Amino acid sequence: MKYSTLALTLASILSVGAASAATIYKSENGDNLKVYGGMEIGGTLISDTDKTPFGPDSTYVDDSFMTLGAKGTTGDFYAKFELDAERQDWTKDNNIRLVVDKAYVGYKLASKQSIEFGRTDTAYDHYDAFGDVTNELGAGISEAGDQDNTLKYQGQFGNIKVGISHSLEGWDGKVDNNNKPQKYSYETDSLYGQVTNGYIGYFGDDFTILAGAESGDETEIYSLHSQVKLGDLTISGLVWDQTKNFNKDKNSEKNIVGANIGAKYKLTEKLSLLGSVNYEDLDNVKASKEDYKSEWVVVGGEYKYAKNVKLAAEVSIGDVLKNGESGALGYVKAYYWF
Repeated sequence: MKYSTLALTLASILSVGAASAATIYKSENGDNLKVYGGMEIGGTLISDTDKTPFGPDSTYVDDSFMTLGAKGTTGDFYAKFELDAERQDWTKDNNIRLVVDKAYVGYKLASKQSIEFGRTDTAYDHYDAFGDVTNELGAGISEAGDQDNTLKYQGQFGNIKVGISHSLEGWDGKVDNNNKPQKYSYETDSLYGQVTNGYIGYFGDDFTILAGAESGDETEIYSLHSQVKLGDLTISGLVWDQTKNFNKDKNSEKNIVGANIGAKYKLTEKLSLLGSVNYEDLDNVKASKEDYKSEWVVVGGEYKYAKNVKLAAEVSIGDVLKNGESGALGYVKAYYWF
């Protein structure tokens, strides 16, 4: 699953002053406390039941997600706490669990410059999906996401935006008797070990280009993203080179070189059509694991019922199943936020 579209939307709202959040308290000097949240309800339809987490019993995988948070500001200091309700595992139970997604403090250094520390998004996490016009089914980068003990700086200088972060520790899963992490036992998207990442880009009215990178005990990523606006048509894309391993084990290492090039056309003020072509070339270091290449297309649409309500549907056709096997996926979701 991609990083939540809802989470990205909420981050954007809060970055411009939480205009859609509910204000609980506001003093004459501007100090305030606001609450925000939302949900995305829906999931994925899979053409081959043998490739679903539930086997032949169902072709639908529920991927609903909810979030609720609070953000307070006192002078140049601010703090944020956020809880997520998300699917725990891809089994028949598919239980929902509550996790602390964010808990950090921040300080505004100057206009459009800030630092944050705590459990928060890494810098790269803000733009790793930039250039992807799809909501879910397009190819994407798997970067560090939210990390514990993260120190982050973000700044804007004219049309140039920069960000960098360093995370001291990020593992929150189970360990075995030798105190080694157990694969797939983590509760969030944290990684084991230290992670440093960042971005730099030019953000114009009609043209944007940026580069991102990440380096850690289990990860090394380099990416380039771009977007061009031509009236009602937006053309964008991203390319990347990503290497991952688990618990510093080189035998588990795999490299993915990928590309996602797409476009979105605004038919009306509320309705947009989108499409993308996607490519991934996966190489495993361990010879016993099969390498494969995947190619697929995504088509879909979005309907913005209101500024805080969006309906989305997508279909992907090509090498979209496990291990690059051919098939089709469908995706439908309703998004609501405040």
